[in-house]
Amino acid sequence: MWFECRNLSKTYRTRNGMIRALEEGTFCVGEHEFLCIVGPSGCGKTTLLKIIAGLLQPSSGEILFHDLEANGSLRSALVFQDHGLLPWRNVLDNTAFGLEMQRVGKAERQARALAFLEKVGLGPFTRTYPHELSMGMRQRVGIARAFVSNPQILLMDEPFGSLDSQTRQVLREELLKVWKENRKSVVYVTHDIEEAVVLGDRVLVMTGRPGRLRAVIPVPLDRPRDLAAGDQPRIAEIKWKIWKMLEDEVRTSLRISS
Repeated sequence: MWFECRNLSKTYRTRNGMIRALEEGTFCVGEHEFLCIVGPSGCGKTTLLKIIAGLLQPSSGEILFHDLEANGSLRSALVFQDHGLLPWRNVLDNTAFGLEMQRVGKAERQARALAFLEKVGLGPFTRTYPHELSMGMRQRVGIARAFVSNPQILLMDEPFGSLDSQTRQVLREELLKVWKENRKSVVYVTHDIEEAVVLGDRVLVMTGRPGRLRAVIPVPLDRPRDLAAGDQPRIAEIKWKIWKMLEDEVRTSLRISS
């Protein structure tokens, strides 16, 4: 699955008037590509993900999806910073929820869910409930749930933003391991520039509100990427290039909000 966003714009009607959240977004996401998006707070990154997922309609523009299913529908999965697990369901049933909605039989959906839970290290916790898990473990369940439903596109909105740096590092590695074995087109929103460079094939840089595409930066590094060894200078170079694009935007957004 690959798709093209053409001149996407989104304007919200509020009590204080019209707010332009997104403007003239044009880019493509390749088949099996891991695209990361960075930009200042409030620049429309989450709005963009919701438009791609079909949860919002753009004010103008269009998305062209290639290789849709025979019925013309799109299978996408979203992972947010808030894991969104159902508190009354255990880990296994939460992971299998998407398959249940697809009317997959109980035995098959539980077997498929268990296989992905094993991949993210949660095999022993299938009967555990969300409140009994750490935040990092809950996010692992969210990742397993997204992949097990076999989406054509995986949309991730700062899924590790609320976690400590050590946990984020472990979950990044686990995410890439699962993605490598089950290649999907991924659009990943993050405020962490280093995370974007470590994860992404390309990094889409957005301006402040209204969010516009400023640049698309390729990450020409082999996988897996090693933060501790030879890749570190090249990662730092790309990270610095992106930061110099964002610095004025971030400072401006801080002045507006203060």
